[in-house]
Amino acid sequence: MEISLITLFIAGALGALAKDIIQDGEIVLPKKTNGKFSVGFLGGMITGGVAGYFIDSTPTTAFLAGYTGTAVFENLLLKSQLSTASTKKTVEQIIRYVAKEEGVDPDLAVRVADCESKLSPSAVNVNTDGSRDRGLFQINNKWHPEIDDATAFDIVLSTRFFCKAFKAGHLAWWTATKKCWEK
Repeated sequence: MEISLITLFIAGALGALAKDIIQDGEIVLPKKTNGKFSVGFLGGMITGGVAGYFIDSTPTTAFLAGYTGTAVFENLLLKSQLSTASTKKTVEQIIRYVAKEEGVDPDLAVRVADCESKLSPSAVNVNTDGSRDRGLFQINNKWHPEIDDATAFDIVLSTRFFCKAFKAGHLAWWTATKKCWEK
């Protein structure tokens, strides 16, 4: 399925909005303060769309690029990747935002994702029966065939899946790592 550039710009804009709401508490427009230029929401939208297009043409990448704004753009120019620590922090912030929005304890959601995947949205574990645990919350394709790879590997959508499962009383789906996330 071909993702349009407009979709990537929208995903970048959503990432920029999430960043503005979480970190700044307001929507920030491009501005220059004390000689330092800030790309703001519009810059995040453009950065997200462009980065999403050139990296892997996925809305998740565009969202993350929009969220991190200039850091992604600078890394693209330098042809280097985001550090693991920076990516983990961004993933954690997105999980917290979605969990809070869904009415689920953000700390629990982050702990479960960290114990399941080390906060790696692209984590995959192949089980002995050939089934695959995918994404942040290691959603199994055999037990959850309704969840496709795109959803399982998407930070926002997989976090929403976790939150809905938790609210429906299915926290037991993650008992394999319970000793880790209960600490």
